Amino acid sequence: MFKEETPRWKKKRRIRAVFLGASLLLCGFLYFSIGGTGSNYLKLALDRLLHPVPVFNYIIFEHNGVKKRLIPDQTLHTHPLDRLKIVKIDTSVHLNRGIRLFSKGFDINALQEETVIAKLLPGQDAYRHYTYTIKIKHENDSIGNVGLVISPSVEDLLEKANRVIDPEKRLVFLRLAVREKGNDLRLKTRLADEYLALKKWEQGANIIEDIIVEKPEVSLLRRLMDAYEHLHQYRKVITTLRKILIQTPEDLEIRLKLAGLLEKQGRLKEAVKEYTIILPRLPEDERIVCMKNMGYLLFQDGQKKKALEWYLKAAKYDKKDPNLYYNIGSIYDELKRHELAEEYLRLAVDLRKDDIGGRLRLGQSLFKKGKLKEAKRYVKEILKRDPDHLAALTVLANIVEKEGDKKALKGIYRQILSHEPKNTTILFNLGVLEAEGGNVEKAIYYLETLVKIDPKDIQAREALFDIYQREKRGYLAFDQALELINLAPRKISNYDYIFKYLMEQSEFEKLAKYMLKGVKANPKSFELRQYLILAHLNLKKNDLAVKEMKEALKLKPNDIDLLRLMAKVKEEAGDLDQALKLYQKILEIFPGDEKAENAYLRLRLKLLNKGKASVQ
Repeated sequence: MFKEETPRWKKKRRIRAVFLGASLLLCGFLYFSIGGTGSNYLKLALDRLLHPVPVFNYIIFEHNGVKKRLIPDQTLHTHPLDRLKIVKIDTSVHLNRGIRLFSKGFDINALQEETVIAKLLPGQDAYRHYTYTIKIKHENDSIGNVGLVISPSVEDLLEKANRVIDPEKRLVFLRLAVREKGNDLRLKTRLADEYLALKKWEQGANIIEDIIVEKPEVSLLRRLMDAYEHLHQYRKVITTLRKILIQTPEDLEIRLKLAGLLEKQGRLKEAVKEYTIILPRLPEDERIVCMKNMGYLLFQDGQKKKALEWYLKAAKYDKKDPNLYYNIGSIYDELKRHELAEEYLRLAVDLRKDDIGGRLRLGQSLFKKGKLKEAKRYVKEILKRDPDHLAALTVLANIVEKEGDKKALKGIYRQILSHEPKNTTILFNLGVLEAEGGNVEKAIYYLETLVKIDPKDIQAREALFDIYQREKRGYLAFDQALELINLAPRKISNYDYIFKYLMEQSEFEKLAKYMLKGVKANPKSFELRQYLILAHLNLKKNDLAVKEMKEALKLKPNDIDLLRLMAKVKEEAGDLDQALKLYQKILEIFPGDEKAENAYLRLRLKLLNKGKASVQ
């Protein structure tokens, strides 16, 4: 027997029937609205319901016993010696049917069992950096991926580098390690050290330059400085030394190195500045050396007074250094403080008994100041040690000349000449001295020797010219006069002798030639034109003589003698009118000239008689 339904249950059944009817009506409406029996939509929807799209959710690795979950596109970083195992792959596919793993170049499926990663690497090389992409595939379609990075530690790489015996192979390994590890400073430093050890200074320096941008350690800066030194890049060495001193300002060795390098590079002011900082920290003996060096550098830089200050400071501590006294004396001399200069030079030569150079300097200085006796003492001290010392003999000759001892002077000159037979100054001086002493032949010998050495020595030729004139050796004097007008064509006195000599010889052609040369060199010389006029007249070349007379009258328009000579030449040539005018001009200049009056009257009568004759 069935139990009779209660009203409550009847009500529920009615609601269900209504809901089911409405659902069927809605499904029918949708079915017909999307195409009815000709549509695949419902089939596709049903297929998707029964066969959902594969989705990769995550993968779990056991990494050295620790489970790590990676979602799509995440990466697991490992070490080659790590143990790794795939624990779980989670996808939307029921029971992961058709799901598989793939990684190019890496046997990912071997990780189904716990494995040391290095065993799966190419050649089992645990010292390379590897990056793999693990693709999760459904059938042949990729539904997601994760990354796997296998990389040794920096310590591993450094240890491996130390085990590589061949330097070039070690260098290749380190370059590769740096490239793979990116900007790891320890590896870059190790690579730089390797370059430096192989004396590949430029490559090492380039790497250290990059490192110190991030890590400006003193040890690295020192290595960089050493590389720059080997590359002779001294400006960069100086810059690096300054960077080191910023971090270690009390480093005396580095500051000394900087000061020395600045000195070598000629950057003297900067070097002195560094030495000034160093000076108080040096022991006394080194401090004295530093003071002297600062004095020297300041002197080289033209700062003489400052140089003197440091030299004097050094002299307070070191009273046995003759060079120091020389330097002080030289500066005082340049500063025109001559007494102090002499004082320090004396101190110097007293300390150095065998110092010829110092005594010579002192002798020269004293001679310039007229202290002949004292200068002579120092020079003779030199000549006791070295009788043929030319510089000392020269100073002694100058002293003896000032004293007027000509006999001693000639002896010194001969001694100098025995060592310097072509010393033209000594030859000239000996020639003059012998001429003054009446030793004509010796004088001529020395002077002739000089002009053979230097044919253009005007002084020597003039001295010979004077001797030959005094000795009445006319042809020799004439030869020297010709040489002199070639060397000094504007010196008129040399033409005087040539004129007189050739007039006596009646060599009028030669006379005209040399006087013409003189006139060309001295166009304003009235005297030379007179000589040329006389030469032309003696050659009966009156036209040329008249031409020169006209040029001479431009220089002296009122010269009575020249006007009278020109008038005479004109009269002899038959040019009475011009001659008359010239006599008339003479009378205008000098009315009382009796000769001109007589000549004027005589010519007037000639012209009158000539006029009457022409009328008849």
